[in-house]
Amino acid sequence: MNLEQLTENRVEEALIKLSSSDESHAAWAGQVKYLEEGLKQAKAHSFLLADGTVAEREAKAVASPKYAEALTAWTEALKQFKKIDNERNHEMRIIDIWRTLSSNRRQGNM
Repeated sequence: MNLEQLTENRVEEALIKLSSSDESHAAWAGQVKYLEEGLKQAKAHSFLLADGTVAEREAKAVASPKYAEALTAWTEALKQFKKIDNERNHEMRIIDIWRTLSSNRRQGNM
C-alpha cells in the first residue's frame, strides 16, 4: 500500500469494516469452539464402539466416518473464521500504520 493513499477516509473505512464484522467474527469463533467439542465427541463415540486394544480403538475412532464428518465441519468453520480474522487484522494494521504516520507528521518527522 502506498502510504500517501492512507487517509482518514481509509481509516474510517477500516473502522466500519471492523465494526460490521464483529458479530460474524464472534459467531465463527464460537462455531469453531463448538465443533472442536463435536470432534472430541465423535472420536469418543467411535472409540467406545470399537474393539481391540486401546491403540487399535484409537486408530479406528480417528478413521471413523463420524470423526471424518466432524473434522470436515470443523475445518470449514476454521477456514471461515480465519478468513474473517485475517481481514480484521489487516484493517487493524491499517489503523496502526495511520496512527504511526499521524504521530510522525505531528512531530515533523515526515
